[in-house]
Amino acid sequence: MFGLNKKNNSNKEKSNEPPIDNLKKLSALLFLYNEPITISKVKEFLKEENLNKKEIENLLKDLEEKLKDVGLTIVKKEKKDEEKTEITISVLSELGEIAKKVRMEELEGDLTAASLQVLTICAYLGPISKSEISFIRGVQSSQSIRSLSSRGLITKENEKYSISIEAMQKLGLNNISDLPEYEKIKADFEEKLKDALHEE
Repeated sequence: MFGLNKKNNSNKEKSNEPPIDNLKKLSALLFLYNEPITISKVKEFLKEENLNKKEIENLLKDLEEKLKDVGLTIVKKEKKDEEKTEITISVLSELGEIAKKVRMEELEGDLTAASLQVLTICAYLGPISKSEISFIRGVQSSQSIRSLSSRGLITKENEKYSISIEAMQKLGLNNISDLPEYEKIKADFEEKLKDALHEE
């Protein structure tokens, strides 16, 4: 009897757990997306919350106030179609010098192992989405994608990434199929992606 009561109390406590508030969800989304995201895309990711544009704007204002305490802010790029207005997290203007150093490192520093992995995936499987790249690598890939895009080594079209003509020229490639063991490595990547999506 006591065990049963304990179980019932446990279930009751579990059901009374407070839900994650929408501000935290929006904050997590902007952090993980790590590049400008449209209002319509935010609605898509948070569709279970059934948020309208006004509610999202209020959440963004609240989030912006909280971010100021840690040197960050919300940047908005307005569009005529409000649903296509883009938002992202950035640093405050007074911290621009730090941001500049990071950007210069992305443009001039050696490619990291992570960036080389992403470039290879884009070469063999492109066009490929950011989420698919991350699935294959098993880690978030936004920073590497941004770095490669800044250097002009990959291009983006319809939310998918491919190796750029410039990168192919630097690698001495006339066609994608000229990549080493193209068919085999492409098949290996496709199998890995299939397995990752199946597990998800």
